[in-house]
Amino acid sequence: MVPVPQEIEERVQEYINYRVASNSAAGWTEDSVVDIYGQLDQESRVVVRTVAQGAVDEEPVTVARAAEAAGTTNREALGIVLELVQRFRGLGGPAFPLLLLDPPQGGGDEQRIVVMPRDGARVTLAAAARS
Repeated sequence: MVPVPQEIEERVQEYINYRVASNSAAGWTEDSVVDIYGQLDQESRVVVRTVAQGAVDEEPVTVARAAEAAGTTNREALGIVLELVQRFRGLGGPAFPLLLLDPPQGGGDEQRIVVMPRDGARVTLAAAARS
């Protein structure tokens, strides 16, 4: 990942959200996400729901916030996100819309933000409600 100058951080975030939304969420249906969601352990489910709710509410979710919601450590929450990204990428087709951003300069991994486009987040929350 490449550090982004603070003065253009918001524009870069908007671009990332646009690219992720336009390329990733389209191939995922609520049924396919229900299947995937059902395979996750409880902590992973909470992390995914927290990130999805943050995307819908337009409130960025840090690794620390996801960890607190899931009752895990920051390191475990970061590992869950990285594992999910790899798992979804390995399924073929479009990648599931989770993206981990670099922390602010001088910040640790707990300050990294996990993003998901709103369309993918809505599908995820609907799938979570069915599980």
